[in-house]
Amino acid sequence: MKKINTKNLTVVDYGDNTGKLQIYQTTKSPYGYKRRKPIVSLYGRPLKEITYNYVQEQVDKVYSTFNYDEIDKLINKINETN
Repeated sequence: MKKINTKNLTVVDYGDNTGKLQIYQTTKSPYGYKRRKPIVSLYGRPLKEITYNYVQEQVDKVYSTFNYDEIDKLINKINETN
């Protein structure tokens, strides 16, 4: 099992070509680190189904505004590891 992270998104890769998307809210701590608060952890699904459109659809359900460049980064990291 490995985690593929961006600032607010994580895909947990279970190693059997399945994974799940987790969406976080990241806030800067006054102590110098960034705190990630989980918003939603979705059901597992085949990694090939975790596409840009799927991630965007899930993000739009919890965020009114979101930097979609982060979704591109996540998808690129998923593709690099497979």
